[in-house]
Amino acid sequence: MTGRDDRYSFEMKRRGVPKDLFDASRQVTCPECGHSFNLFYSRAKLCTGCVHAINGCEFARCTHCDTEFPLTNFMSKYSSRRTSNYIESLINNYHDTFGERPGR
Repeated sequence: MTGRDDRYSFEMKRRGVPKDLFDASRQVTCPECGHSFNLFYSRAKLCTGCVHAINGCEFARCTHCDTEFPLTNFMSKYSSRRTSNYIESLINNYHDTFGERPGR
C-alpha cells in the first residue's frame, strides 16, 4: 500500500466516500511547469468541451500551463484506467441529469 492508499481509511469508507472519488480528487504536479492541481478540477474546467473526456481519457491537463500529460506518470495503468472511467461516469451522469453534452 502506498501512503495515499493508507489515507483512505476505514472511516472514510464507513462515511460513504468511494475510493474512486478519493483517487479522482488527488493532487497532481505538472511535469512541465511544476504547478500542483486537483485532477477532478482540471477535468471539470479544462476538459469540458473535449469529447475524449467522456471516453475514458487517461490524460491530465495542467490548470496553469495547459500541458497535457498521461495519468500513468503518477499512477499505475490500472489506477489510471479506473480513475478515468470513474470521472467519465460522473461527467455522463451530469450530462444525463442536466441535458448537456460536451463538444466545442
